[in-house]
Amino acid sequence: MSRLALLSAALLLVTACASEATTSPPTTTAPRETTTTASTACTAPGDQTDVAYVDNGDPLQRLDLYLPDSAGCSPVPVVVWVHGGAWRTGNKEYSVADKVPLWNDAGWAVASINYRLTDAALPENERVMAPTHNEDVAAALGWLVDHADELGIDAEHLALLGHSAGAGIVAALAVDPTYLAAVGLEPIDLGCVGPLDTEAFSIAAAVEGGPPQANVYEVVFGTDPDRWEELSPLTHVGEAPIPPLFLVTRGTPARRQQVADFASAVERSDGDVTVVDLPTFSHEDVNKRIGDPTDTQLTPALANFLTTCLTG
Repeated sequence: MSRLALLSAALLLVTACASEATTSPPTTTAPRETTTTASTACTAPGDQTDVAYVDNGDPLQRLDLYLPDSAGCSPVPVVVWVHGGAWRTGNKEYSVADKVPLWNDAGWAVASINYRLTDAALPENERVMAPTHNEDVAAALGWLVDHADELGIDAEHLALLGHSAGAGIVAALAVDPTYLAAVGLEPIDLGCVGPLDTEAFSIAAAVEGGPPQANVYEVVFGTDPDRWEELSPLTHVGEAPIPPLFLVTRGTPARRQQVADFASAVERSDGDVTVVDLPTFSHEDVNKRIGDPTDTQLTPALANFLTTCLTG
């Protein structure tokens, strides 16, 4: 039985408190207005930023949580966002200015996650290497599920989205059960997953594209082809039930082929896949246009997907 099932059974007994990092305390906004009835009273929790999801962990193992204004006594669905940046740069604040109000206005919380990054200047035996990034995001998901009651979120209605390197991370968590098993979860515990524009479905195929892309992947995934195979989401399709997926396709024929191969493999494993073709979008557009009121292609399609996922 997955941990989500156990959590549901023990819903009234869960009183765990959120961990606090020793480096700097999280920032919490004032709680929202108290809702009172004849028999009950509750105070909706406020937004929280820079919250540690690993006890005594790395300063990058932190997340921000934004709750909708409509949040009250009842838990709300949550969209978890994983930033990109070639596994080497980026942060949880990047390009969320449109996403947070978009999803908050829909009545959903938004959790944006930081994870440890790879420093290419360090020798391989000293730098953060894959799959550390995947493990960190899995740890963040485990923390959110464990603390769902006190955070005011509904862990049974959780969407996991990522762009670029973040897309590679969420794709791995969607199909390789190893990462979530480490925190007592299964891929199917995720309501839905959206890997948005990545070539990390097959690391070998990405490296075969040649420089400069090959160099980016070798810095993070090493130079051993067996390791590339093990760390490729495509390798693990079919090992466990897969949550509904939302993919985008654009760019070079090789990039499109990666998406097609991954989608086909998921469908052969009886998975549900939505693929949106964005021929006029750049790689950055896929990230920055989400929530753009002028976008008529990606934002509406993703909104429909998330509505089905989070309100079903």
